[in-house]
Amino acid sequence: MKTSIIILTHNQLEYTVRCLASIISHTKDYELVLVDNGSTDGTPEMIRRLGCKAVFNAVNAGFAKGCNQGLELADGEFVLFLNNDTVVTEGWLEAMLRALESDRTAGMTGPVSNYVSGQQQVEADYGPGLEGLGAYAAARSAAWQGKIIEVPRLVGFCLLLPRDLALEMGGFDERFGLGNYEDDDLCMRIRSRGYRLVVACDSFIHHYGHVTINALEDFDLTALLSVNREIARRKWGEDLIDLIYKVQPTLTLCVGADPDAGQEQMERTLDSMAGLADEIMLVHYGGRDSRESVHRTGLIRNLKTVYAEAEGEQGAEANGVAAGLREAGRDFILWLRAGEELQRDDALAFRSFRRGLSADVPLISFSSLGSSQPVRMALCTDGLHWDSAAGFSLPSGEWPHELDIRVGGSAWASP
Repeated sequence: MKTSIIILTHNQLEYTVRCLASIISHTKDYELVLVDNGSTDGTPEMIRRLGCKAVFNAVNAGFAKGCNQGLELADGEFVLFLNNDTVVTEGWLEAMLRALESDRTAGMTGPVSNYVSGQQQVEADYGPGLEGLGAYAAARSAAWQGKIIEVPRLVGFCLLLPRDLALEMGGFDERFGLGNYEDDDLCMRIRSRGYRLVVACDSFIHHYGHVTINALEDFDLTALLSVNREIARRKWGEDLIDLIYKVQPTLTLCVGADPDAGQEQMERTLDSMAGLADEIMLVHYGGRDSRESVHRTGLIRNLKTVYAEAEGEQGAEANGVAAGLREAGRDFILWLRAGEELQRDDALAFRSFRRGLSADVPLISFSSLGSSQPVRMALCTDGLHWDSAAGFSLPSGEWPHELDIRVGGSAWASP
């Protein structure tokens, strides 16, 4: 799984050398792609001596343009955009690769750091300078092994994503010129495709911060931020930062277990819905054997379990849905039967749909394997009714929004 590490340079030779030395010491299975934006301090000569893939621009072409030039040369399975004012630590890249591989809907990841905005910022008790960096990073990696968190945005000082996805996105939007907002824009475009942005909590990188941009002569950062903010606003139709942090409706997933449901069926459904709901519960509605499977799966997954009374074959599932509705703590409810699952592309489409969801869409119908389109998702509201064949409905006769997502699995047929 070779990773193409793309680094832009514009003078600041000392920082670039330090960054490259740390990569060489702490990284495996990678290629370097260096893009120089008109340096005059010996940086181009140093790059030529390295003999790696490189682009040499006569002037500063900007962050987005330079990254896209590097992307054109990259041939790794993954691409990593890294600022030259960073120092990486042991296991940094492996941890981020694990974060991407841990969730099929994760599209891009970044590390934590001593100097970064948002949720990637952590308290770092090493120093002064780089003294104790290695020991601190190793201890943090051990303490946070395998932990990831989803975030609404990742900061562009270090971004890792599959090369195919980077190409599909068209790289960075070059309208943002020298820099700022191009990373937020990329984050929003990736999220719009249904992918998650995740932080690898066990990957730590030292970041000096703003070294190159602060050294530019006759440069007005405030003016650049204002111009690029307006570019982003025109592109997205509203302030991009407000859009990134806009609160979305929440979702409770109820996985219903009938008398024939087994642990393997429940596991398959839960795996297919990883990262797609804000609350998940198992709802048992009949059968002693399946009750034991629900209890065991709930313990293993640390999930809330709800037990509904089973009153006859026709009313059992309705009782389960009613019990799930009573316990649901989110805006919407999604009912899936144990054994039903979303494929990866449908999971991405579902996440993309959820991003624009509002209370104006109280019923959502999924495409099925047959001719019927059961309404499996609904706004938790008074008067919501459940029918095993048709799904949710409202007394008002509200017509459901049809979502082109297929739910497959052995338990699809209505009981």
